[in-house]
Amino acid sequence: MIAIIGAMKVEIDALLALMEDVEASSIQKIPFYTGKLADVPVVVTQSGVGKTLAAMSTTLLLEHFDVSGVINIGTAGGLMENQAVLDVVISTRIAHHDVDVPGWNHGFGLDNPCCFAADERCVQAVSQVIQEHDRAWIGPIASGDCFVNTAQQVARIKQEYPEALCAEMEAASIAQVSAHYGVPFVVVRSLSDITLKAGNEMTFEEYAQKASVRSAAWCEKVVVKLAECL
Repeated sequence: MIAIIGAMKVEIDALLALMEDVEASSIQKIPFYTGKLADVPVVVTQSGVGKTLAAMSTTLLLEHFDVSGVINIGTAGGLMENQAVLDVVISTRIAHHDVDVPGWNHGFGLDNPCCFAADERCVQAVSQVIQEHDRAWIGPIASGDCFVNTAQQVARIKQEYPEALCAEMEAASIAQVSAHYGVPFVVVRSLSDITLKAGNEMTFEEYAQKASVRSAAWCEKVVVKLAECL
């Protein structure tokens, strides 16, 4: 069974519309939906926004369902000036950009490890599907419990993670929990806004739903590839 995690309702509604034999359940007030997507058994959950809810939802998911791989979908803010809204970012590794304990000589991020590597098979499978239809960026993703919408925030992230392609609020926790359980994972985000461009908040509101619909469309093809390799 492939697990698909989205933070917000808009990020999973389009996906649920493509599923068959959907059954809903709730564990500790977190919604889970089992069914088939392109004839592949899947479980979809709306984790809620932020790293704490993401970690809790992923833990419940892996404890209660027989999961062979995890996909985290949704939206993100692009960190590169040459990116465009609706570009897709596929993770190679994910880091917490807001974990900093220099007083303990641990430096920025978590000491062991500082980043969580996505499964190479998953990255390859996702890339093959998405690059046929969308402009894709493959590289690091940075997560933190804040919406990144200023040049100062971007500069801070880039200082520690200069190769980071986008920022969002759940992926690192999902990656960390998946890695702890030994379950392969990949993060795939459609860019709903570009942080370094003006009108960021307006752009997010305008494009979030469209980006989520596109995520669901390629996710239907991705799960078939993942079912073959996991």
